[in-house]
Amino acid sequence: MIQTILVAIPGLLALIVCIRYGPERALLDVYLPALMLLPILSWPISGQLSFAGTAVLPIAAFLFSKKRSRWEWTSADFLVIGYLLIRAVAEGMNKGYGLGQNLFIQDACAILLPYLVVKEMLQDRTFMVAFVKRIVALLVFVAIVSIYETRMGYDLFKRAFEGIWPPEGNTDNFRFHFKRIEGPYGHAILAGLMMAIGYRLARWLDWTGQWSERMWSLPISKVRFCELWLVLGSIMTISVGPWVAAAGGTMVVGAFRARNRKRALTLLALATALLLLPVYSAVHDYVSVDPLAADAAGNYLQEDSAYRGKLLPLYLPLVEERQAWGWGRNGHPVLDGMTSIDNAYLNIALTFGVYALGLFVLLLIWTPIRLIIFELKSRGDSPAASAAYSLLAIYATIAIACATVWLGGQTEIIFFLLVASSDSLVSKQSSDLTSTDSALETPDQFAFRKVMI
Repeated sequence: MIQTILVAIPGLLALIVCIRYGPERALLDVYLPALMLLPILSWPISGQLSFAGTAVLPIAAFLFSKKRSRWEWTSADFLVIGYLLIRAVAEGMNKGYGLGQNLFIQDACAILLPYLVVKEMLQDRTFMVAFVKRIVALLVFVAIVSIYETRMGYDLFKRAFEGIWPPEGNTDNFRFHFKRIEGPYGHAILAGLMMAIGYRLARWLDWTGQWSERMWSLPISKVRFCELWLVLGSIMTISVGPWVAAAGGTMVVGAFRARNRKRALTLLALATALLLLPVYSAVHDYVSVDPLAADAAGNYLQEDSAYRGKLLPLYLPLVEERQAWGWGRNGHPVLDGMTSIDNAYLNIALTFGVYALGLFVLLLIWTPIRLIIFELKSRGDSPAASAAYSLLAIYATIAIACATVWLGGQTEIIFFLLVASSDSLVSKQSSDLTSTDSALETPDQFAFRKVMI
């Protein structure tokens, strides 16, 4: 009973804020804090909705009941809906109709409604600034609070719900004698991915002149303060996968910010093609060791890499056995005691089948292609162009990180919110680019700016 009441509180708060200030304010002040600061915990009744899942219900109801404009369907909409439908069908095929229906309800509240709401709200280009600021500010708060976790070895975000929900996640996640911070995200590597995404968003705010005012009593701008804390938060996760993925995203940004973008992109593509085989060979040699031997030698990084190197050859036969619909959630056999499927692509194929994996990969490819086309048509120094290549860098970061971690919890939801943001950005025709840039360049006229730190 207490779990249901607690999970329902964000929904009630969102309803009150919607009535008094509107759904946009509720998204900033209720939904995003519930998503970014609270663990993914659900009530035990039908649907198993989370804190953020209940918060989005009144926001979506208010937004779409008052909007009179017709919804403009895009390819991304069909890919997202198709992906979620296949997940539900796969779960139903493996576990029964009831569990398949339950998964669709969860996905509708956790992914589909936030996707639709964010895509609609970001049609107002100035709202994009407030939306990005709020995400960055909340991640900075997580990084600051997590100083306690890395110092004392205890996660305050989990401690708040101790005794109400069963303990989740790895409570003994140390590396090099330091506690790897997890925050509310369930695992250090997921927290590292969130920090990497936040840093890239903060860089976009920096490039477009947002938060250029100085912090109170500190000789540093607000946006630079956020960037430094996000870097520190990333360091405290001690997660190599997100660091490598972030480096890949940085290369994408460097190519698009070059004076000659087309030449830089060509050079990046050539360098990637030339280095692909040598890098693959070096990585293959590194991971082709016994994880137990690496553990005995105290080489934690090689142990983790070797574990991931064994996953694909070990579990691919299971994927081939049930290609269409997978095994359902937690339904596949555990091989050689490897319970954690630390590869999002493999995890999707195992759980929901190759059709779901195909749509997920298509989202990772098709949406960036649209962003590239949009960016190349924009002025290279415009806020719209920088938004496009910042999102491209985040896609590259996520695509690389997915090879080392499952996409779960808040990271999965953030991915779909980024798809919504990208789709909203590129939905304008080329003739609207000037007005888009102008909107992004005048954030001080936006009514919500004073709620940001």
